Amino acid sequence: MNKDFFIALGVTALVYVGYSYFFPQNQHPIPQQETPVVEEQASSAAPKIKVKTSVKENSTQEEEHFYTLSVKDADITFSSKGAAIKTFDYKDVVAPLNLTPYGRDGYFATMPELNFKRVDDASADMVFEASVPGSLKIRKAYTFSRDGGLNQMSLKVKNLSDKNLEISDVFVNMGPGLATVKSEMSENSANLRAVCLIREAGKKKATVNSVTEKMMSKPAKLEAECGGWEWAGIDNRYFLTAFIPRSWKPEASDLKFTKQFIYNQPSFYGLFGEKAVMGPNLAVKLPMAVEAGAEISFDADFYIGPKDYNHLLELPFDLQRSIQFGFFGQFGKWARNLLEWLNGYTHNYGWAIIIMTIMIQAVMFPLTYKQLKSSAVMQKIQPEMKRIQDKYKNDPMTAQREMMALYKKYGANPLSGCLPLFIQLPIFLALFNALRTSWALHGAPFIWWIQDLSAKDPYYVLPLAMGAMMFVQQKMTMPDVAKDNPSMAMMKWMPIFMTLIFLNFPAGLTLYWFVSNCISFVINLILKKRLAKAF
Repeated sequence: MNKDFFIALGVTALVYVGYSYFFPQNQHPIPQQETPVVEEQASSAAPKIKVKTSVKENSTQEEEHFYTLSVKDADITFSSKGAAIKTFDYKDVVAPLNLTPYGRDGYFATMPELNFKRVDDASADMVFEASVPGSLKIRKAYTFSRDGGLNQMSLKVKNLSDKNLEISDVFVNMGPGLATVKSEMSENSANLRAVCLIREAGKKKATVNSVTEKMMSKPAKLEAECGGWEWAGIDNRYFLTAFIPRSWKPEASDLKFTKQFIYNQPSFYGLFGEKAVMGPNLAVKLPMAVEAGAEISFDADFYIGPKDYNHLLELPFDLQRSIQFGFFGQFGKWARNLLEWLNGYTHNYGWAIIIMTIMIQAVMFPLTYKQLKSSAVMQKIQPEMKRIQDKYKNDPMTAQREMMALYKKYGANPLSGCLPLFIQLPIFLALFNALRTSWALHGAPFIWWIQDLSAKDPYYVLPLAMGAMMFVQQKMTMPDVAKDNPSMAMMKWMPIFMTLIFLNFPAGLTLYWFVSNCISFVINLILKKRLAKAF
């Protein structure tokens, strides 16, 4: 990998990291959920007349109660307010983890002004009921999968009056945000997002788009990105919550997105104080129109748990599309499959990463050789190139002809070293996303101090070793004629830049990059000696 690749990668990463740390998100006030208002209709043709009392005014201010339920992968606490999931304690392989610690109304809350009561009903795992005197009776039930798959939520609303009712601003809430294990919290803010999945005509695969605050004021944009959405939810690097309506067809306009403050985190290792982290909150509006004496139902599936690609692939609704493989996603999927295949033999993902790196370098060897040869030739003829430039500095046309003749004499091509760069960059980006999003690496140990390949190296041994290898490689491969070149100033600092960038990268990705650099260094050393004899 040549200096241009390192420069491009380093500058890109520095810009990204710098923007994230130096321009923290501003804290916004938390919008209050609108109180559902009951409206009555004399007939379908008659104008709506607002009832003077809202759901909030009809509800009694009772004490909030909590109910617990244990399933295979989690311990769940429900709140009586809105019959919501207040805490979802996932039994993670790294450490027990509450995915929903940020308070507010809770996940899947509906009508949080109402105080639901749990009722005994064997038809579901958790059943709640609430009522608005003289108007409504609401029943909400949860049924959880026994194998970590899709769960069910049912909401039934019965009109107790003799008039048609329409209830405005009733939502199913998700958010704000999702938590993750402690070792990954430093980058959680960069990965939190609200999403929707749509199926576009002419495309074989479903598309997952981000839902943003700007879309709320741009209906056309919201419709373009989420029109006819199949499921919507909140996710981060390793976890997903998805809400999947089954008994009704939702509209893009039914989505309501807000950002809410969830916690503060250190800004650039605490050197710039703290920055506010804003969590995405996504609510789905329910079309709540109930005729006199009638009952309507809203049945939905939902998922809350890890973004395990193989597990999600077995479930319907293309939940695996929430995993971000990036622009070169197919390469990332191949890398993931290769890694898991190798792990079947090594039974250790760290050694599987090392073997995979060697295999990739072997495949890339012809391009690496071509690149190094081109670089060696250009370095060899650099003094002659400078002589031509100085001699014909006032005659560009002649200088160009002489330069082309020089290239032809030595078989040099200034552009021949660019092809490997264009191929290596997509491979690196694909591997970056594959290793960074691989659930298999979550909590996977390697050796000694590295007990989680998905988290950063706790003692920074790998990134420091990688930086040292880059420094040695630079010293041994940089030509003497380039040492006084001002353009080389960036290269002199590149080992430090790359070390800083990789300090908080997952250990699995850093391991790949370190081994790749070691292999490249050996190849550079051997080929440099051979090419020096040839010229």
